[in-house]
Amino acid sequence: MKRIVSAAAAICLLLTVLLLTSCGELLQNVISDLESSIENETSESSARQTEATSPIDTETATDGPDSIPYKSEPSVSKYRMPEEEFTDPVEKEASEIIDGAISRALGCLETMKDDRHSSVTYSYDPYADGYLSSLTKEQREMYEMLVAAAKSGENFRITADEFSGDLRAAYFAMNIPLTYCEPGVASYFYISATSYLGMDDELHYRDVYGVYYDPYRDKGNTVGSGYAALEDVLHGADLLDHIVKRIVRFMPDGLSAYDRYYYLAAVLSERTKYSGSVPNSDTAFGALVGGNAVCEGYCMAYTLLCREAGLWCAYRTSESHMWNMIMLESGIYNVDVTWCDSADTPYQKEWYRYFVKSDAYFAENGHSPVGGVPSTGVFEPCPYEGSE
Repeated sequence: MKRIVSAAAAICLLLTVLLLTSCGELLQNVISDLESSIENETSESSARQTEATSPIDTETATDGPDSIPYKSEPSVSKYRMPEEEFTDPVEKEASEIIDGAISRALGCLETMKDDRHSSVTYSYDPYADGYLSSLTKEQREMYEMLVAAAKSGENFRITADEFSGDLRAAYFAMNIPLTYCEPGVASYFYISATSYLGMDDELHYRDVYGVYYDPYRDKGNTVGSGYAALEDVLHGADLLDHIVKRIVRFMPDGLSAYDRYYYLAAVLSERTKYSGSVPNSDTAFGALVGGNAVCEGYCMAYTLLCREAGLWCAYRTSESHMWNMIMLESGIYNVDVTWCDSADTPYQKEWYRYFVKSDAYFAENGHSPVGGVPSTGVFEPCPYEGSE
């Protein structure tokens, strides 16, 4: 800056001399050279500043409206991921699957991040939905054994003689927590049971056991039936875990809580399209690895991402639909990534119609909740608030 000021002072001095001498033409050439030097130095300084503050390399950039709130949809910068050497083949596979969605989401985030919101975040709470709280002590112990076995690829089986409580009741009690509290595990594992009709004409359960299935195909393709190999199932589980961790690893630092939720929803939206015609579209694996999901798959994937990022997340349901709830400093809000995804990209005004909204707003816009965690906050401003 001092060099620029000194150069400007030199121009003023030379102009004065120009008026007092007959060497005007020569001095004018000197002035032009000095002006060019100032412009080049200013341009180089600006470029250095941009390079230092960009989270990742800019591929192309287009100008949009000046700032939030936007009155029209802005143009969004495109980013390319930094070059990376992979020693882990699963990480390389994860990169090939998810990096395009991450880079597009980062481009949207750079334009749409909204600093009007608080940076206060609330930790992920596995008890938020009440599914785990409903388990008895014996059922909870059995559930923890079940999840641990599923994550390690071990066989799980417990008989009525080994279980002190009602095995049939435990079987039904564990199904919902396994699906919604462990969406990664539920992408390749479920529980089944052997039942029989007793002398009292009541249905009894002889045992409850775990079933591994191919996450790329439907739940009938199990390891036990010979239609899937355990090695392939566990590779799919590992791949999903790598993708989730990779998404969270590329989340920029210093974001507001609102923008943290936005980034995760944007990656999911960019990766996934709505489809119920492919296997396991109701799972997190179907959404993030396969790229196809129905509302349940979107919800499972968003929950998994929020849990990895340490962000509070829960569920909300209507008679035929489900979505997520998130928590900001001002309250609990609805986030429906399935309906957000009806817009092409996460920077469109239409996309924000179902992102961070109150129960009252959702009830007026096609959502009539019948279960799950209710909203406690009022409508949060989106980047288009104030537009005509």
